[in-house]
Amino acid sequence: MSRKAGPDRRTGQRPSRRWQRVSARLARAHARVANLRRDSLHKLTTRLTREHGAIVMEDLNVAGMLRNRRLARHIADASFGELRRQLTYKTQWNGGRLVVADRWYPSSRTCSGCGAVKTKLALSERTYTCQTCGLAIDRDLNAALNLAALAAEYDTAGSGPVAARGANQKTRVRGQVAVKREPGTATAGQTGTVSPQGGTTHRVLPRAH
Repeated sequence: MSRKAGPDRRTGQRPSRRWQRVSARLARAHARVANLRRDSLHKLTTRLTREHGAIVMEDLNVAGMLRNRRLARHIADASFGELRRQLTYKTQWNGGRLVVADRWYPSSRTCSGCGAVKTKLALSERTYTCQTCGLAIDRDLNAALNLAALAAEYDTAGSGPVAARGANQKTRVRGQVAVKREPGTATAGQTGTVSPQGGTTHRVLPRAH
């Protein structure tokens, strides 16, 4: 489009027909990408809410993450807000429960084996190594296990708020319980976790025993 004669409001120039044809092609490409993203999000959230009775996700500071110019485009493409919106109402449709971990809950810095919490964990460290028990595990898998344990604590405590283990600030967990159950929905004994750690990675694990 930059090589065609486009519109100019200052001079009143009208766009050429070639510019209009290229503009229409670009609009169709953007619409196709938006439809593909919407379709993939709906398929993902539908599968999660039907297969798992409880889903845990993190309340991330997306606005602050978008300030990173290296990751902003990838984070925006992941559509974290739309993912959470769809999970919220689809868990109610399928008789499940959505547990939102507080943004100060250190899911990545906490050891899933012994519960020790690191003071700092750089984004470049993709493998979590515990200095206390010596556990070496993938960073995203470690965070997913911690979120699964958080869901187990929520089930044990009932309907009240649960304090996240190892949080460095006042932390609460908000759970939403569905008010109706439809035939063919997921059973309450299954638990899944979604941990969007490091870009667009999403991991789903069964409940940790």
